[in-house]
This record gives sequence, C-alpha cells and structure tokens, in this order.
Amino acid sequence: MRQTANALDDLPWETWDDPQLAKRSAVRWKLMFSGDRTDTADMSAGIAEFAPGGILPLHHHAPSEIYHVLEGEGRTEIEGVAHALRAGVSLFIPAGARHRTTNTGTSVLRLIFVFPTDTFGEIVYHFDE
Repeated sequence: MRQTANALDDLPWETWDDPQLAKRSAVRWKLMFSGDRTDTADMSAGIAEFAPGGILPLHHHAPSEIYHVLEGEGRTEIEGVAHALRAGVSLFIPAGARHRTTNTGTSVLRLIFVFPTDTFGEIVYHFDE
C-alpha cells in the first residue's frame, strides 16, 4: 500500500514544466495527496507558496478548487471580483472560473489547495495571460 500520510518536509517543491510559465508565475508547490503518488482517490491537495509580489496569472480549469490560507497576505480575483487573502481565510473557486492569485504582502503567501480529482495531473490549466 502506498502512503496516505505525508510530512511536508519530506516532499519536494515543484513548479511548472514550461520554463516560460515558470518565469511568469512565481509559485511553487508540494503535492500532499495525488492518486498517482499516494493511496488516495477522489481528491488531490497540496501546499502552494508565492514569493512576495508573486503571481499565478489569470487562468481557468475544469474542476472547482478550494484555497485555505495558512500565512501571508494576497488577493485572488475570481471572474473579476477581488477577494482578500490572509491566514485563516478559505475560498471556493467554481469550476471553469477565471482567476488569478497575487501575493500582495512582504512575506511568503502559503495556502492549501484542494481539487476534486484523483490526481493533480488531471487538471489542465488554461492561461489567459
């Protein structure tokens, strides 16, 4: 049986495979649960980290998504409506909604993200900018 519990310190940081996208998007993540790596199904989840000033450009994807902010300050715009992010804030992003996230603070913005998919690899990101 594959693992179903993770220690974040044991997981590698990941970023975009596309070098141009990696340059435009100052975000990195650790996948906590993804059915291709862990003995899990129906949900994938991870921790994302945005450097100060870092942006995940405007994009959309088929599944809905949940954010829960652990630390830092930022803003997520969903279909043009801005939502302030700070520790303790949770945010639901509807399926197909165009959204972008920006770290507006002076320290790292760290959040948990959750998708209703067996694997993170199932999510196809469509970037609009």
